[in-house]
Amino acid sequence: MKKTAALLLGLTGILSSAQTSSFVFNNYNTYDAVGRLMTCSPTPGLIKYMYASPNGNFGSYTMPAGISSSYASFGTTGLAPFPMNMMQWNVTDPSNTNNNASYPYNHNFITSTMSAINEWASFHFTLRDSSGNAIDSYLVGDPAIAINAGVTANAYQIGANSGIESEWFTITTSTGKVTYFNIYP
Repeated sequence: MKKTAALLLGLTGILSSAQTSSFVFNNYNTYDAVGRLMTCSPTPGLIKYMYASPNGNFGSYTMPAGISSSYASFGTTGLAPFPMNMMQWNVTDPSNTNNNASYPYNHNFITSTMSAINEWASFHFTLRDSSGNAIDSYLVGDPAIAINAGVTANAYQIGANSGIESEWFTITTSTGKVTYFNIYP
């Protein structure tokens, strides 16, 4: 009985820190959002975090104007419809620099290790017009998670130059948590 209780407690600990939400993003705007999508641990301390590599055929991680898409998990980002298919994660591990590398989205290190300890954290981005000109810049995410990687994020931000709004929030549904990132017109 003690072994069963210990096993259940161990599993509870693993599941409570595992990636628990899918990620839904909507760019309702006429500008591309170009920047760095980050994940990190919701638990303070020495953490591993990762940034999304460029998706589709873009040179930087980009959420094109008008896009609505989602990722079920870190390990499924490469399965998203083009141009949101993101094939690599760039990992930073301060506690073991041997892990600092780019990994395919479906690599065991991403699907097991990183998914067990990270959550969607933030998107630091610039809105850009069709000519590539910067319109405004943002750092939107979950402030309580992003801070663990030393990043100060806003759950809601209005662009200083454009007045365009962006927000990040997580809800709980009957099937689990969903993290939303929206850029409004």
